Amino acid sequence: MSGSFIYRHVWCYRLVMNVLYRGRYRARFEAVTALLREQDRSVLELCFGDGALAARCRASGRSWIGLDVSGPFVAKARAQGFDARQADLARVTELPPCDVCVMMGSLYHFHRRLPELFTCVKAASSRFLLSEPVRNWTHGNRVQRYLARKATRAGRAEETFRFDEASLTAALEELSRSIGFGYRVVGVARDMVEEVGWSK
Repeated sequence: MSGSFIYRHVWCYRLVMNVLYRGRYRARFEAVTALLREQDRSVLELCFGDGALAARCRASGRSWIGLDVSGPFVAKARAQGFDARQADLARVTELPPCDVCVMMGSLYHFHRRLPELFTCVKAASSRFLLSEPVRNWTHGNRVQRYLARKATRAGRAEETFRFDEASLTAALEELSRSIGFGYRVVGVARDMVEEVGWSK
């Protein structure tokens, strides 16, 4: 699947993410890893990007599996010895079992099929950690919106949809009623961080 330049080159992806996060790109991983429990020994990351969380899992002795649509991202992670697998989550109906599932900065790609995604995650894991941008360039001026659409095109088509705090909260509320889970908002900065849990 073709995408924008940043989804074909890990170095470019990291550069763009650092620009978007104004040098605080690493802080988003700290917020998520702080939610990992001692019993979370296996981590499944959806849309893993540059593999930054994989390295943190390895350092803490956790196993990590990553799924991403980008062939170059998968190849880079595999070259570093990680269990990375190429997969289009828009078509996946079953996920590898794990203690905790993580998705960072990618939920907007699936805004039209959130029930299917959450149902898959619920079958694979007891918890789902989310970190989703709610303050985006796509909410900015015309130039910022244009650059954001071009730079963050993961597939063949441009994606104009992005969550803000209100729309993400509304989506989670609807999903919690239809699928049946509890969640808590851990913090809101550029990203809104949530912990979703359900009884298995």
